[in-house]
Amino acid sequence: MNTTQVWMEEEVWAAITKALEHEPEGPDRDYWMTETSLKDIKAQFGLKKFKPKPVTVTLVRECCGEKFVHVLTARESALCLKDPACADPECRRRMVTLPFGKFKGQTLSWVYEQSPSYLAWFHETVEGCEDVKAVIKGLPGIEAHLAVFRQKQHPSSPRQLTPTQQEVEWLMGKFSAQTIDAVCSDLFGGEGY
Repeated sequence: MNTTQVWMEEEVWAAITKALEHEPEGPDRDYWMTETSLKDIKAQFGLKKFKPKPVTVTLVRECCGEKFVHVLTARESALCLKDPACADPECRRRMVTLPFGKFKGQTLSWVYEQSPSYLAWFHETVEGCEDVKAVIKGLPGIEAHLAVFRQKQHPSSPRQLTPTQQEVEWLMGKFSAQTIDAVCSDLFGGEGY
């Protein structure tokens, strides 16, 4: 089970902005607040060497009043901040993310709001990921989506074909180039009637 809290990019940049509220104008502020390259910052401030000061960023998760402190030493590290999930079992269930696919990294609760049928597909077709499947199974209301998915995969009654549809299927199918007698011989070891 994925046990990390992934911070959204906008949350991280908001926390960096708050952390730099009292930072005076200068190369450090430019480094953290703009996309300016280190070379441009050195040229702008007449510096031969420049190493940005680390920024202490505090991110607060909404569950269980937990606080997390990150010390960022480079802008790139702000793009992939993760925290250990809260130890509370209910919070851990809420923080489980999909390990791959088009919703990779998104929490199950978010995916459930966006596309419950995707979670039904994941639960019924993906091999492994039993921890994730257990959390999916526990989502309120998911059983209805699972039932719909199963019904689509295994309809209870075979579709009824009209004689014309049967003839078309025969002509378009794998035996379309063979005579009925040849097919009966292949399938049943005898001739057709």
